[in-house]
Amino acid sequence: MASTPSVSVVIPAHNAAGTIKRALASVLAQTLPADEVLVVDDASGDATSVVALSFPNVRIVRLAERRGAAAARNAGIAAAKGAWIAFLDADDVWRPQKLEKQLAEAREGVSLVFCASQEFGRDSRPLGDTFRGRDVKTGANAWKDLLRRNFVATPTVMAPRALLARLRFDEDMPVGEDQDMWIRLGLEGALAYVPETLAEVYVQPESLSRYRASDQGRYVLPMIRHHIERLRHRLARREIRAILAERYANAGHIALANGDIARAGVFFSRALFAGYRPSTWTAPAALRRQAS
Repeated sequence: MASTPSVSVVIPAHNAAGTIKRALASVLAQTLPADEVLVVDDASGDATSVVALSFPNVRIVRLAERRGAAAARNAGIAAAKGAWIAFLDADDVWRPQKLEKQLAEAREGVSLVFCASQEFGRDSRPLGDTFRGRDVKTGANAWKDLLRRNFVATPTVMAPRALLARLRFDEDMPVGEDQDMWIRLGLEGALAYVPETLAEVYVQPESLSRYRASDQGRYVLPMIRHHIERLRHRLARREIRAILAERYANAGHIALANGDIARAGVFFSRALFAGYRPSTWTAPAALRRQAS
């Protein structure tokens, strides 16, 4: 019988003293324990490290100046020793069987294992499935679907450390760097999925910045276009149009939810030009709260 691969947990944290206790408690409550837990303190000005060190077997990686989530994850990956890396954000939570069930899918040829997740708002109010029940794709060609839309939440991800160390998160992207990494991991192997809610994502007020329409135009859409250009030889023309249509339409909906009518018009025009045909679309929880 094959042995269970080793796993390191990487948690980037900035001024997370108020939430990291809950996150770490969920890691230590796993039915299959992690081999090591690394908290990357991204130049916190509070007691984040003190709280983290109150837990057994937690190692701190300190950054001298704040560098953002991508750099913090890269620092954690570089310091980790496990064969696989599991990511958790400092304000999120894993359910007890998360590592056990995902490690069962961690085999040769798999470049990313993920699972379902639910979002929670203030006062732990449930907000439903993170991606509103959208289709999840797996296998060796899932990168094409990730180009069209993201369906992988960061706290659900487990991936091989060697791959992550070679690819590295793009530290020049303050948003969308996670989607970029999932696409690149998808190009390296197959995606595996555990169809159970094993992670809880707690949406903080500052998390709304992830959905700014300006960030879509400045970071996310250029990243998608870059991938299209370098992968054009592997994509049919209809696939390229479908990717652009869905991505621009999503950016348009985000702009509308933020009241940015002018930018929404630009995004929707480009989506329609690429062949987008309006259908039912459910905004992410953070957007629905902001728009209400």
